[in-house]
Amino acid sequence: MDPHGSGLLSLSSEIIEKILVHCRPRDVATFSQICRDAHTLVYHSTDQYLWRELFLSYPFDDPRRTHEGFCDSPSFDWKGELQRRICAEQIARSPHSSPDKQTEALGTFLSVVRTASPIARGDERIPSSSLLWVVDILQSTNLLRSPTFSHHNGSQTLARLRSYLALTLDDCGEEDTEGTARMKSLFAKCRCYVYDMRNYCKENDWGPLTQAGDANWVHVESIVNVILSNQAELPSEYADIRPPCGLEATRAYSAPGAATRATRDWAGIEGNWRRYVSFMDARDLLAFNTITSNPYLNHGSFFETVRFGDSTLLIELELHLIEPDSIPSQYNLDKFPVSDDPRYPNLHFVGSASNVQGNETKVIGSVHMSPEGTVRWRFASTYERHVQWSSEGVQIGGIASAAGVVGAWTGARHEPMDPLGPFWLWKTNP
Repeated sequence: MDPHGSGLLSLSSEIIEKILVHCRPRDVATFSQICRDAHTLVYHSTDQYLWRELFLSYPFDDPRRTHEGFCDSPSFDWKGELQRRICAEQIARSPHSSPDKQTEALGTFLSVVRTASPIARGDERIPSSSLLWVVDILQSTNLLRSPTFSHHNGSQTLARLRSYLALTLDDCGEEDTEGTARMKSLFAKCRCYVYDMRNYCKENDWGPLTQAGDANWVHVESIVNVILSNQAELPSEYADIRPPCGLEATRAYSAPGAATRATRDWAGIEGNWRRYVSFMDARDLLAFNTITSNPYLNHGSFFETVRFGDSTLLIELELHLIEPDSIPSQYNLDKFPVSDDPRYPNLHFVGSASNVQGNETKVIGSVHMSPEGTVRWRFASTYERHVQWSSEGVQIGGIASAAGVVGAWTGARHEPMDPLGPFWLWKTNP
């Protein structure tokens, strides 16, 4: 039968496209195989109308609303991006995908998360379709626990995605002995990384960073897991005091009041915050870092002993923006480089911090947008006008995300045996 007779292809290309936009991408691909003209219409059209409509009819956010300029250009490849995402889903759901394909799919899912639409005023309760799609796939498949990744624990892509998820897909019941053992091993491994003094030096600004100044997501993931593990062990009155977790909390401007923040406060600094700070007994910290020099010891076993336990404090903060020329003179931490992006100039802040015992300190710090798009925080805690502790952290997710800032604190002088530990800072009120 001649496909050009009285059939579908006898219609104008505009009408055919309007019909195809109501089909699934798989069906559109099947249609393209009818003949050369059908293939040309689907894959070589002079505009992107068909693929843009197919993309937007899928459960994805409109990429033109992304905060990263992901779709500022009219040349955005709607077809290529839709095909990449559908392919990633097929890889995740297939039991026979190769390690290379699984790694490729993981990168696609992270890209989808990073380009989810930001929270807009009035839409605070509307979830991201893109993030729901990613969670559904990761929850219904075994991709994150694939043997491919059990041997690639240094993967920045995997660690970044896990940091964003923050154990929300790792719940296991008391009777799940395999899951409980897996989580126990994970927490011990993460504590090894977080409390190893060799992971803190001038070259990485004594924080979860690479020497190039980018986030070290393996380090960040370890901090996330340690803080969540410690928070779960706190008394019952702290059960509901925890940082927002999960992909929805990583969306840009999802922190309280961020969608209505002042224009100059691009990072959503001003307001009330909470901060969990964890630390080891000084003797335990020294003992652990003594055994780390022995490559034949199982360092994780140190944290699995009955006697071990790191402590965690909850701190309340109130932060305010200040001008660069108003930075208190006692603040002596290194300055961030000048931002390359005029939309995100370096910001400076001061504030107060108090714990449950009522001890109050002053906080002074700065926020910087790195060239790779990571929001970095650096601040000091002062006592009697002297800087005592320094903290270095990175934002989990987009700008002003509800997930907040994860990082490490240590002595401001960075002496060889200064204490150190992880922290998690998140906003509670504008």
